[in-house]
Amino acid sequence: MSFAGVSEKNLQARNALMDDVAYEKVAHALRRGHQAMVFVHSRKATGLAARALAQRAQERGETALFDTTGEELHGLFAKDVHKSRNREVQEIFALGCGIHHAGMLRPDRTLTERLFSAGIIRVLCCTATLAWGVNLPAHTVVIKGTQLYNPEKGGFVDLGMLDVQQIFGRAGRPQFQDAGEATIVTTHDKLAHYLGLLTQAVPIESQFAERLVDHLNAEVVLGTVANVGEGARWLSYTYMHTRALKNPLAYGISWEALLGDPALERHRRQLVQQAAHVLERCRMARFDQRAGALHVTELGRVASHFYISHGTIATFNERLKPVMDEAEVFAILALSSEFDNLAIRPDELLELDELQRSVCPYPAPGGPETRHGKACILAQAFVSRARVDGFSLSADLNYVSQNAPRIARALFEICLRRG
Repeated sequence: MSFAGVSEKNLQARNALMDDVAYEKVAHALRRGHQAMVFVHSRKATGLAARALAQRAQERGETALFDTTGEELHGLFAKDVHKSRNREVQEIFALGCGIHHAGMLRPDRTLTERLFSAGIIRVLCCTATLAWGVNLPAHTVVIKGTQLYNPEKGGFVDLGMLDVQQIFGRAGRPQFQDAGEATIVTTHDKLAHYLGLLTQAVPIESQFAERLVDHLNAEVVLGTVANVGEGARWLSYTYMHTRALKNPLAYGISWEALLGDPALERHRRQLVQQAAHVLERCRMARFDQRAGALHVTELGRVASHFYISHGTIATFNERLKPVMDEAEVFAILALSSEFDNLAIRPDELLELDELQRSVCPYPAPGGPETRHGKACILAQAFVSRARVDGFSLSADLNYVSQNAPRIARALFEICLRRG
């Protein structure tokens, strides 16, 4: 296992340096007769990485490392590649590499897996979906870059530790070799972070408290929690409670409080009461503070069935009217808290403006410069089946298209129950 940190600030120069490091690792494996996988974090980047490797091989006069035309089955597999309707698969195959990502058709992905298993291609550029879904190991694995786009958060985030471990698990072929090599290439400022995570046992803390209100509502709807006492008992079964006992400061609990309440019973009851008050304000449950009893409401039932957050329910309570036109319905959908994470990027504003003019029959509240205006435009673009060009905007459209129908159905159910 090895680590490489690139300190270059310029994005283009940094990517070029990462390509250089990846090539050296791949070429080192190929010289010893091994295969290699290069993991990147977008579908488009798979083709770019393969071309970058081929270009460096040509510049160094090492194209023979990638050449497998002498393999016995090469001609047979080459015919299958030429039958593919994916031109990029054909082009990358001609360079001596392969690509694999979830955007490819299933037959093309299967073909690529067969090519790599048979040794017809020695280098495979792929996304993390291959590490999770397919048992296709290689002697050498390289993770090129650790930043990936997360549409839920509306920006780039660091590659998670579970993904890193899963990808590194591809290194080595137990049935053929007793060793493998794994390399992570990241920016210099992230080097210590990944080095520490992979070489030390860093505990994973719970994020459950952030979603406690919605989870408590689900338990009330199911009938497993009917009062504060049952809620406190339910919390005692969670990972959050386990970690709070071992690291109370991370959960806002002093060591003195833990000494006075070793089982954190009072703390758990307080958390349940706070969440119950929020549910009552949102009309998702009725809370009898004196008796500590919790009773489900129709609004809470709808929220649980359609996985709607209490923030969105609060918005519906405030803005729903007996009579609304289509523009108002789109506006209230766009105001859902599920879309709070959409990021506003200056390079997307022109395309959003064009979408608003060409495919949106209803105005977007706040325009494309706001998160909810962007959500409204993308929701209408989804209904209109409009085409989006930008990668990040396309990812945001996919996120909106996955969530808007569910929220709209919940809104419909709420309106039905209100009569």
